[in-house]
Amino acid sequence: MFNFFVLFLEYILSAMIILLALRFMKKEGAYVALATLIIASNLGVAKLFKLFGIEVTAANMSMGMAFVIYSILTEVYGKEEGRKAVWTGFFAQLAFVLLGLVYTSYLPSQNDFAQSYLSQVFAVTPRIAFASWTAFILSGYTAVWIHHALKGRTKLWFRNNVATKVGQIVDNLIFVTIAFLGLVDFKTYLQIFITTTIVEFALDYADTWVVYLGVGFLKNEERDENFKIAEARD
Repeated sequence: MFNFFVLFLEYILSAMIILLALRFMKKEGAYVALATLIIASNLGVAKLFKLFGIEVTAANMSMGMAFVIYSILTEVYGKEEGRKAVWTGFFAQLAFVLLGLVYTSYLPSQNDFAQSYLSQVFAVTPRIAFASWTAFILSGYTAVWIHHALKGRTKLWFRNNVATKVGQIVDNLIFVTIAFLGLVDFKTYLQIFITTTIVEFALDYADTWVVYLGVGFLKNEERDENFKIAEARD
């Protein structure tokens, strides 16, 4: 039960990071929040804990919030801005890993205490890295495309949930396929994909309220900007 409480805390904190960034930094805040959650998730993914008897990584909750940011930006500014967010997240992830590998390449002094920890955090095999980055980009593009395609024909809560769910399935399918297919038997491969998807769906918290608030913050900014432009012309 304690882990469930901590998971809820991660959920609230992730949501607040997005909303506070949008409230005070507007559109730029979306990218700040996205990069922050991506970097934090790259650290959290190494942490495993038990939730109702199932092993879960600590990054599932905060990483899932990336799809919330895609939905918010696509809703307000269109699919090009959503795609820009995908590449922003990828750049943050790539920079984090590359700099981490540089940090661990220094020969540690006798007083160093972090080398072993950092080496484990940044011990990414090329296959896993390629799987993670490919899944990140393609699932992000998929979520953005679905949200944009449904815009104007469905309610915001519906297109957000469809885009997020399908994006998660694509992310898991691509990652598990590249990372494990051929290394494990097909039955194990299916089990990894199915259990990972079930866990992520189970943790697919009610994020609709975050999307509605975030969209509201950015649309208010757009209205203010348009009003200022109109006043300047007059």
